[in-house]
Amino acid sequence: MSIEKSHRPLLVAICASLFCMPFMLAGVNAVLPPIGESLEASARQLSLIGTFYSLGLAVFQLASGRLGDIFGHRHIFLLGIAVFAVCGAALGFVRSVPLFIGLRFFQGLGGAMFNASGLALLASAAPPEKRAAYLGISGAAVYAGIACGPPLAGLVTGLMGWQWLFWGNALAFAGVFLLMKVTVQREWRTAEGQPFDMTGCAIYGCAMIALTFGASELAERPTLAWVLLGAFVGLVLFFCLHELRSRYPLLDMRLLAENRVFALSSLAAFVNYSSFFGTLFFFSLYLQVGRGMEVQEAGLVLAFQAVVQALTTPLAARMCKSWPLARVSAVGVTLCGVGLATAACLSLDSSLALIFVAQALLGTGMSLFALPNTAIILESAGENHVGQASGLTGAVRTAGQLCNMVVITLTLGFFLGNAPVDAATLTGFMRCMRVDLVIFCVCNLGAIACVLAQNLK
Repeated sequence: MSIEKSHRPLLVAICASLFCMPFMLAGVNAVLPPIGESLEASARQLSLIGTFYSLGLAVFQLASGRLGDIFGHRHIFLLGIAVFAVCGAALGFVRSVPLFIGLRFFQGLGGAMFNASGLALLASAAPPEKRAAYLGISGAAVYAGIACGPPLAGLVTGLMGWQWLFWGNALAFAGVFLLMKVTVQREWRTAEGQPFDMTGCAIYGCAMIALTFGASELAERPTLAWVLLGAFVGLVLFFCLHELRSRYPLLDMRLLAENRVFALSSLAAFVNYSSFFGTLFFFSLYLQVGRGMEVQEAGLVLAFQAVVQALTTPLAARMCKSWPLARVSAVGVTLCGVGLATAACLSLDSSLALIFVAQALLGTGMSLFALPNTAIILESAGENHVGQASGLTGAVRTAGQLCNMVVITLTLGFFLGNAPVDAATLTGFMRCMRVDLVIFCVCNLGAIACVLAQNLK
């Protein structure tokens, strides 16, 4: 896979950042118990640590892409790296739980900035014939970060303390900042001088806040949750109407209405992430509660899927050079469906090999789907909308994951009520898992239909 020499520093910087972002998400989730013990945090406060990080990502994805169009994607990338690093360094010193949660929000905001800008930089810098290869390498970095997060975070925490997880990450991001600042001098922007849509950004931010907390409160406070989810729907409609009237929108709704390939690819991404994200949750509880594995052992088993994704992403990039992007994407989303169907067959008596097969299918399917589908979204949007397209790519992924959380929370409440997942409720949990995986399979058919419909005249 040949990479132009002048683009190597750019690619290294972006891949390093895209490795560290999911690494910190997966790694921090893996060491929440010692963090909670040190901070004397409640279980509810521990859950908010992850929720506020995801909220920062969700709220600022679209805004980051648009800001990159206006002020330059390199500039926004560097700003995001700086915010992420400073917040990470501060988190190692914090002893106040509210301050810790607040800093995690701003760290997620920084992550949204360099994630959206990084994709836009790759799409803008790469020659058209090598764009899939560049995106493939960056995708492999993401999956490697997911796979390495839990084991490396556990190792660092055990040897030096959880604080070094944040300090070490801050040092790594300082290196990324210097590499980009010194070696990449060119700037990419397509909307210089245009105003930023503050009103649209505020409406979208409020919508994502409502969705995030509505999804997280379904189990504990369902009435409040449904009010928030209803507010989310209303705010999304208000956002769409505002963007249609805006001369300089945060997201050009006409692009979605008039560009069929762009709209269907974005919808396919949303649907597929909505059906895919919850498998990790189910597999984790299945292995620990159903199969009696220790958390470390279960973590190693679950890392297999991310390893498969990282290893097959370069294969996806090579396939994109020989096949039409939509065909590779269709193969990927179909494999995801087969993986979900395989997972739906799991029982307490199943061979452990079955979960490895399901993970291999899901991991391969996601790499074959995500890479070409992202390339289609960025290419179909055109050069003038690359920032909006990169922001939308992250936004639909986050929204899909949150919608997946809503489905799982609702079905768990139906089958288990307020009871925890343990030996006494294991039968209900297994029924819930099968029902949800079947629902996700049906959703996956919708993603397949979106991918196939791209080629219809």
